[in-house]
Formats: sequence, C-alpha cells, structure tokens
Amino acid sequence: MVRTAVVAALVVPLAVLASACSDTVTTAKASPTPVRIGAIYNLSGGQSGLDVPSLDGARLAVERINARGGLLGRRVELLERDGRTDKTVVRRAAASLVAAGVSAIIGLSDTDQVLAAAPIAASAGVPFVTSGATSPRLPAEVPDWLFLACFGDNAQAAASAQYAVEQLGARSAAVLYDSELDHTRVLRRYFERSFRAQGGHVLASAGYKPADDDAVALLGDAAEERRGRHADGRSAADADVLFVAAAPDEAAALVRGLRRAGYDQPIMGGDSFDSDALVHTAEATGGKVYFTTHVALGVSSASLAARRFDASFEAVYGRPPQNAFAGLGYDAVGLVAAAIRRAESVEPQAVRDAIQTTQRYRGVTGTLSYRGDDRVPLKRVTMVCVGRRPVVVAQFTPGYVSEP
Repeated sequence: MVRTAVVAALVVPLAVLASACSDTVTTAKASPTPVRIGAIYNLSGGQSGLDVPSLDGARLAVERINARGGLLGRRVELLERDGRTDKTVVRRAAASLVAAGVSAIIGLSDTDQVLAAAPIAASAGVPFVTSGATSPRLPAEVPDWLFLACFGDNAQAAASAQYAVEQLGARSAAVLYDSELDHTRVLRRYFERSFRAQGGHVLASAGYKPADDDAVALLGDAAEERRGRHADGRSAADADVLFVAAAPDEAAALVRGLRRAGYDQPIMGGDSFDSDALVHTAEATGGKVYFTTHVALGVSSASLAARRFDASFEAVYGRPPQNAFAGLGYDAVGLVAAAIRRAESVEPQAVRDAIQTTQRYRGVTGTLSYRGDDRVPLKRVTMVCVGRRPVVVAQFTPGYVSEP
C-alpha cells in the first residue's frame, strides 16, 4: 500500500510536468518561414528617378499583402538591394538574393541594368520580373526566366507614331536620341520604323552624347546632312513633330533647349518623360509635349484604378507617387504574388510556370496577359499631353507594332 501511494504521488507530478512541457512546445512553435521576394533597384545614380518610385510601389504592395494575411498563410518579406546604377553592384545584388532563397526577383528600369542581374537569377533557376525595363528583346536575351511587367518599347513607340499620324496629322518627324543608352537607341529605332510604316517621313535623326555641349544643334546638323544627300529641301524645323528618346534626367533640359532653339512643333517622348521636372518644363515653355506612359498617376483625368492608387500611396507615404514607375513596382510584386497563389508554392520553378500562364491580371498600370511563350505582356499604352497641365488624351493598343 505504501509503495502504491508513492508511485501514485510520483505519477501525478510527472503528468503535470508533461502537460506543462506540451503547453510550452505549442506556445513556442516557430512562425512559418516568410515568403521571400527579392528586389533590386538603383536608389542612387542616373536610374534613381525611376527606381526609387518603383521600390516605393513594391513596398506598398507587400504591406497590403501582409495586411490581408500574406501568401499561403505566410508573411511576405521584400529583400531589398541597391544597385547604385552600377552593373557590378547589380550583379552582386542578384547573387546575394539567389543565395537568400527568394522565390522571384523584381526590379530595375533599364535594359543594361537588367542584363547585369537577370542572367544570374536565370542560371540559378529564379524568375526575374523587370518592373520598368521596356526592351522587348530582353526575354530572348535571357530565355525562359525573364518577364516584363511593363509594355515593350516597340509598343510605346508604335503608340507615339500612330497618335502623331492619326491625331496630330503628322506626315514628317525629326528624331533626337541619346546614342549611349540601349533603351534610347531601341526606342528611336522602333519609332522611326512605326512612323514610316504609317506613311510618315523622317527628315532627320541625330544621336547625341550626354557630354555634348549642344545636343539640340546636332538635330539641325543631321537635317542639313540629309538634305545634302537627298536634296528634298526640308530641315528639322520643317518636321511636323519632334521625337526625343532621352534618359529621365536629360528629358527636361532637351525640351527646354528645343524650345529655345525655336522648335515650336509638338514634342513627343517615351516613358522617361514621366517626371515632375519634364512636366514643369513643358508647362513653362508653351506645352505641346506628349509622352507615352504606363499609367497617369497624379493626373485628374486618369483611370479610377490610378486615382485609388494615388490615394493609397499618399496615405502611406504622405505624398503622391512620383511617376508611373511607382505603379509598375506595385504591379511587379502583385504579379509574383498572384503566381504564388495559383501555384500554391514558393518554389521558383513553380512560380515561373505560374507567371507564364498569367491571363488578365488587373494591376494599377492596366490589365496584363502573356501570350503563349511570349514574356512581354499585352497592355494598353497611355498617352499624356502637357499643355497648361498634364491631361490623359488616349489609352489604346496600337494597331501596328514592330517585331522586336
């Protein structure tokens, strides 16, 4: 009897202890590993005007996803890297994100910068979604693993050419472009090809270098040279429109220089014109400046989705988004998140496959779909005219788009 009582006395405390241990294990259970998405953006240097807004948009997207419960029951973590507009730094950033075990990498707004990062991701089997680099040749240069969240340069150039012919009545154009950037060389080529395809004539095409003292003067020189070869009697000043392919930090100065040189005709540009500096310069120098962009943020005539994004962005940051690239960063994260949900997996291969099958993803910058194995999305182009203020004048898919 005594032995039984002792055993009973021992069993109860042990049972209590076991129960306490069980409670401790349950309470201390580790949270699920976060879903990791990498982001490379140039927060300093020549590309910062596009990449800083993009990162702001990407951060907002992650915040909203986590507020709604995350992905697959897990919190999303955005692993950020600053490329400093330096391809060596960008390569290191891509390698560090691969090593960190990300499901996908987003970012960058320049072709050369993307080509420094995306091959490293691809070699490791990690999908790369560029939020703002618009060269339609990029997916062919990094097969299978590189996607654009933005439209291609051939689409925005075609939209400019079509609008110039159909809405501005243009039959001739002069072109000024930065000869040192792949993006601007490609945009110039697509515009000229599209403009000619619609019956237009290019009277002059001049490439400049950022170090040139008077890049605008080169346009007149190119026209004189062409006149000497073709004897058609027309100069750049006779062109119905001027098309300028420039880096974001050059666009405003070129518009100002063209107006000072006496060019009074409409000036057209691509998405690098989407900046406060360009808009203010255009307003101050007589307007008649048109540019293509992904979404017209901060413009009262923009879409409902754009205006809602403006409000959400300002509520978080206390200021409006800087330009359309904030929307592109937001959509790049959203595109990857939607793919993770459909794949029900964070494995990079599964995420890549799900991105490829994306159809009608509704983002801030429009509805996005990929066709077959093509990794440049079908999207509409927004056309903004700056007069006394910026106004959305068209949103459309151009009828003729040159092959990459």
